[in-house]
Amino acid sequence: MDDRSGLTDAERPRVEVRRLPGAPDLAALADGTEDVVWLDSGLPDGTPDTARARAAWSVLACTDGPFAARLRHERRRARVDVSAASRAWFGSDRSSDAPAFAVLDDLLARTPRLPEPVRGCGFALGWVGFLGYELGRESGGPDRTADGHADADLRFVDRAVVVGPDGGAWALALAVDTEPAASAANRAWLEEVTVPPTRADVAEVTVPPTRADVAEVPPGLPAVAAAGRVTRAAYEAAVEACRGEIREGNAFQVCLTTAFAVPGLEARVVPGTDAHLAEYLRLRAADPVPFGAYLRLGALRVASRSPERFLRITADGVVTAEPIKGTRRRVADPEVDAAARADLATSAKDRAENVMIVDLLRNDLLRTAVPGSVHVDRLCAVETYASVHQLVSTVSAVLPVGASRAATVRAAFPPGSMTGAPKSSATAIADRLEAAPRGVYSGAVGYFSASGAVDLSVVIRTLVTVLDEDGRVVSRTLGAGGAVTWSSVPADEADEVETKTRSVLGGVGAVARW
Repeated sequence: MDDRSGLTDAERPRVEVRRLPGAPDLAALADGTEDVVWLDSGLPDGTPDTARARAAWSVLACTDGPFAARLRHERRRARVDVSAASRAWFGSDRSSDAPAFAVLDDLLARTPRLPEPVRGCGFALGWVGFLGYELGRESGGPDRTADGHADADLRFVDRAVVVGPDGGAWALALAVDTEPAASAANRAWLEEVTVPPTRADVAEVTVPPTRADVAEVPPGLPAVAAAGRVTRAAYEAAVEACRGEIREGNAFQVCLTTAFAVPGLEARVVPGTDAHLAEYLRLRAADPVPFGAYLRLGALRVASRSPERFLRITADGVVTAEPIKGTRRRVADPEVDAAARADLATSAKDRAENVMIVDLLRNDLLRTAVPGSVHVDRLCAVETYASVHQLVSTVSAVLPVGASRAATVRAAFPPGSMTGAPKSSATAIADRLEAAPRGVYSGAVGYFSASGAVDLSVVIRTLVTVLDEDGRVVSRTLGAGGAVTWSSVPADEADEVETKTRSVLGGVGAVARW
């Protein structure tokens, strides 16, 4: 990443680090802040080493520090808000009709380059948040905007706690000589960060992470209906329409999605705590995943149980994408569960879906990578998690020195596993048939680190809640979908959608009804 910040030595910040005496309760820390982004890695016992290695770190990023800044892109307008302490880097507050990725590229170029403060963790403070699916319009996708929330919300954070694979934890904070008051506030925060005990309400909402319970409503919660945006019959008809487009040669694969409206539930939490966070903790306990996330950004709550990485870029420019195509529901009976895993491993249809997206991602990465550096490192490997078996592939590449991280992400956006192939025609077909924006769902959540590293997950298996000014729920939705190919059977595709809803809906006491 090219550092064009043009700062003097006095203006150049540094990351100050404090090793914490024990593993902190990140949920308790998240509940004690204003807006927050929690990138939450969690892996069940028996997870393959490949998956364990790629999701080793959790990051709790606090957005209320003195050097904070914000990029919000909504209805095709960008708004940049900058604190007084960070104006030397990011300039003044401003708004424009510039594309989101162009504004992000400018902000990343202004962000001071910082070394990795904790060995093995690429996060050196920086920009955290989400990029919504509708930003795909900036790379040839349908011309829509999200409904009810921004298309992107990214925060520059100067305070964070990171937790490594062995449970070691570090607090990170920014300091710079030219801003003594802000730096003193961050140093004080470093000393104040403690290891909170597990809250009583957190223990109350957790459920045992047993495989048999994953698809079930936890004891004590009512089973309420999550209404589909369309009927099952309408979804099956849309699958058949996708097959017609494929027959005509307009696409090879179309990722067709829908959404379910999730009723509000009475949260069993201590008054004054974040009920949506408590709900996320229930999901987290039932279904550990490598790329979980909880975002509290203004009126938006995002509770993601994603197993899929979109893109990882190391500080020295190595890019990795890990698309998932092919899913089987896990069951409690070991023999039946093993048979489901074997069926996935030998399924010609699922393998074809995965290989198509691998080819798409190779093309996406070629747009910004060093010629000849794109490789398929792993093809159609089966990985097993608490609720599902899935096919995962790995594609890697190398970027030229100084390559724009925003340009690399834009070239691959939206994630290929959520579009189909070829991307431009597949997204057009899906948009016509879905007739609604996807919003946060199908986009990406993660960070653009000041070290030059990037780590983004695909927003799937994610509950998105929008609140009004008084904190009342305006909407709560769960998106789900699947890849349609010529060999797809409409009823089977609808069954797969239902399977993908179970781990999230079951955790909040709901079942899909469409």
